[in-house]
Amino acid sequence: MAFKMTSTNRVITIYNLSSATNEFIGKGDGFIPANTGLPAYSTDIAPPKVTAGFVAVFDAQANKWSRVEDHRGTTVYDISTGKPAVIEKLGALPDNVVSVAPDGEYVKWDGAKWVHDAEAEKTFRQGQAAQEKANLLMIATSAIAPLQDAVDLDIATEDESKALLAWKKYRVMLNRINPEDAQNIIWPESPLPM
Repeated sequence: MAFKMTSTNRVITIYNLSSATNEFIGKGDGFIPANTGLPAYSTDIAPPKVTAGFVAVFDAQANKWSRVEDHRGTTVYDISTGKPAVIEKLGALPDNVVSVAPDGEYVKWDGAKWVHDAEAEKTFRQGQAAQEKANLLMIATSAIAPLQDAVDLDIATEDESKALLAWKKYRVMLNRINPEDAQNIIWPESPLPM
């Protein structure tokens, strides 16, 4: 029944609502002075019983309660990235999340469970190998430059000439590495620094 003003003071049971969500947050006795309405964010209509995982939410326009799913505080996992997120709003879970945590780094959601994603692992390993190759080539090039200068200027010692040859061979071997073979790469041994 909808609230009606009266010309007398009265005490009635009121059901308090959250100002943010209009969900039921508690009940109490409310003093209603004559010719006044209900306090803000309250109703005199009793909420329905709700089970775990639901809350009662009041619709002031329709003047009725509804049961709404409540997953707030629940950690869920994005099915495209596997990244966790905490639910902060009332309502059903979004379609792009699941409550089961991925078990491993290279997994994907198959519609029912997380499964190993060999392609994602392969792509990651290849990227890692390409980065390692680039880093090692940079180190080799840095080591070769001053040694090559000494040879070009005809002032290289015997040790410098040997080191230049070793670093150049190392750089050639690095250049032959194919990052697409990431799982089977045997990295050449770096020459000892001078």
